Amino acid sequence: MNEQSEKQTASDETNLPHQQFDIVAKDPFYTFPEDMLQFLMGEIDFEFIEHVDTNLPNVDVRHMDILIKVLLDEQTVLVHCEIQTDDSVNPNMVQRNVGYLGRCFEKYGLPIYSFVLYLRSTAGAKDPGGYFQDIPGHRFIVEYQVIRLDKIDGETILQEKQPGLIPFTPLMKPPENMSRIEWTTRCLEVTKSLPMDEGKRNNLLVEQWVMSGLRHKRQDLIQLLSEDIVNNSTVYEMIIERGIERGMERGIEQGIQQGKELGAKAGTIQSILDLLDQRFEMNTEPVLTPLLQPIDDLQQLRELFHEALEVEHLEDFIQSVQTAQNGT
Repeated sequence: MNEQSEKQTASDETNLPHQQFDIVAKDPFYTFPEDMLQFLMGEIDFEFIEHVDTNLPNVDVRHMDILIKVLLDEQTVLVHCEIQTDDSVNPNMVQRNVGYLGRCFEKYGLPIYSFVLYLRSTAGAKDPGGYFQDIPGHRFIVEYQVIRLDKIDGETILQEKQPGLIPFTPLMKPPENMSRIEWTTRCLEVTKSLPMDEGKRNNLLVEQWVMSGLRHKRQDLIQLLSEDIVNNSTVYEMIIERGIERGMERGIEQGIQQGKELGAKAGTIQSILDLLDQRFEMNTEPVLTPLLQPIDDLQQLRELFHEALEVEHLEDFIQSVQTAQNGT
């Protein structure tokens, strides 16, 4: 190649877009899709249907619940746990966890031991514990362990007196012939007798009390927590002062601000979506927006916002929205 030709090549390289190879390689898949599919898949019969949108949802930050680095058999691994109160909906737990694990492996490149811990007795019953794609040459298997607290023998855990597990005991399986309220009462009484720092014990008692709300009304148990226990629990302070009060203030303030920017109706709807997204750790917009938009009564929307602060199941909230739509 002479000097003039080299200069011309360099000039062409400079003028072409930076994504030149990407553009050129993708074009055949759109112009001649059958040819490219045959090239990739070989001599198998197939029928081209359509191109699918390749833009995947982009979330600024996705938070895994628990991720711990562990040395196991002289190998560094990650232990991951998602804590679920109820079943994950849209996306379901399988889709959600496969996404988490893929991103996690992309970032750390370490073996991952993954678990999903279900708190409520009705949750996780249909979670298969992974995704299994058994296509020869394209096998894709992601497994994780499903743990449902109500299937674990609570008395055994209580007797082992492992502090980390104590808060979960009210949600575990009680002994035969013992009611759930009797079992929770026993869990609290055993915890009161644990030989440990008073502050830590107070925190465990408050955590048990909070967890028990998934099974029965906490008012039925409040007499078991003395004022001294509550007043000397840093966990209680965090839950009440930082969690509930500040969370409600942020939600209301956000609704007011969004109301100014988007209009009162749109702002209230967005506040409901943002609040439920945080509470249920999922994207509720595709499900709820079509249900909320037809509601023009601002007072009804405000009432739904306040219900969203306390509702325990997303399905219950959806039912309330449908009721509001019908005006009943």
